[in-house]
Amino acid sequence: MLNPTFTSFYKTLAFSTCFAFFISNNVLAEPNESGIEVRGQASVVVVPDSFTLSIAITEKGRFTDKIRAIVDNKTNQVIDVAKRLGINSKNINTARVSLRIIKKEFDVDVKELEIQRTLPNKQQSTVHIGTKSPANNVRPQYFELTRNITINFSDIKDYDQFLNAIIKIRVSHISPLTMSVENTDKFYQKALLQAIKNAKEKAMQIADVSGKSINELVYVKEISSNHYRGRSSAMMMSTGSSFEHQSQVGSQSISASVLVNYSIK
Repeated sequence: MLNPTFTSFYKTLAFSTCFAFFISNNVLAEPNESGIEVRGQASVVVVPDSFTLSIAITEKGRFTDKIRAIVDNKTNQVIDVAKRLGINSKNINTARVSLRIIKKEFDVDVKELEIQRTLPNKQQSTVHIGTKSPANNVRPQYFELTRNITINFSDIKDYDQFLNAIIKIRVSHISPLTMSVENTDKFYQKALLQAIKNAKEKAMQIADVSGKSINELVYVKEISSNHYRGRSSAMMMSTGSSFEHQSQVGSQSISASVLVNYSIK
């Protein structure tokens, strides 16, 4: 008669062996794949219809109220130019202002100067000229005030006219123009539908070469997303530049991509 403990161990070992064999067979079995899987892509060419220009007005000086008055005056001139072109106030942003302390440029501290001169009796004389250093060696502070202005345009012609006018104001810096498309989702959806059609045509061609034909659409997967990024022009200008030009914006592409699977017959 077998020991009950031994019998229990034997049953457990046999069950474990069968279970392991079952798992092994399922892992090694290849999936039952059928049909045709293809990728479809499409692009829609669009012309930018939104333009953004950034301008910086900077002044330096000892007194913040004086340099701010200069910056504010130039800022108001820039705003006036924009409004004369019919640009809405909501498309003008002048809120970004920065102030920093700087050292005075070309600051010379003359402590003592010796000058040789000849007197009427032809005798040599030496004159010493000196300056008293400020108490505790403290020098006056200087400041740099900068206001950044952002203007949004819907027409490139307004941008050209605006640029021609503000150069006369002698602003400190003009950044590259950023060009973008306002309603990208509309164009992306159009590209997405075309990508699905292109995928179907590709699947039909593959099936035809294989002596088959496509049957039903098993699934479709969007593998792109509408991550649109505007582009900037390469132009940068300083305060002394001259400008007389009609800008050309060119075109941009918005793309979509899908993965589809068709059953075959």
